[in-house]
Amino acid sequence: MNANEALLTALRRERLVPDQIDAFEGVELSAKYGGVAVSPGGKLSVEQTAGAPHLEWPLPDDESASHAVLMFDPDAPSRATSQGLCWLHWAVGDIPGLDIARGSEIVPYAGPTPPPGSGPHRYVLAVYRQTEEMGVRQLGRPKFDPLRFAHSQALEPVAANYFVAENE
Repeated sequence: MNANEALLTALRRERLVPDQIDAFEGVELSAKYGGVAVSPGGKLSVEQTAGAPHLEWPLPDDESASHAVLMFDPDAPSRATSQGLCWLHWAVGDIPGLDIARGSEIVPYAGPTPPPGSGPHRYVLAVYRQTEEMGVRQLGRPKFDPLRFAHSQALEPVAANYFVAENE
């Protein structure tokens, strides 16, 4: 099993696909917090993830394609009580190439802050290909539905990864 197949298997096992992300090719998003690489389902500390990660994903042959990045916690306020909605930690749209800094930041990055004692939380980083310019300039963080948002903006998932953090 290659890395992309392993990622897709993990995303399906965790019900992140299809509950929060449409099924896709299963390309693993390269994400690093400082020098620490995110591995699917790997554990990172709240301190390690305080600043925005460095992300890379495969670019399509179409040089004019723009991308969007979402980071969300499907386990807020806890995995047992999440009701299927997420806490939005980051949203950037209209990203040219891999240059997130030139994209339109819709929701500024906020690192993981799971409530103490709420158990492990999964944090999903997903990249989408945009078929048109982002039609949203502001989003709320609580009760975010990434699947509904992606559909409303005609976003196609191209890469993803996720990690686990806990505030014990």
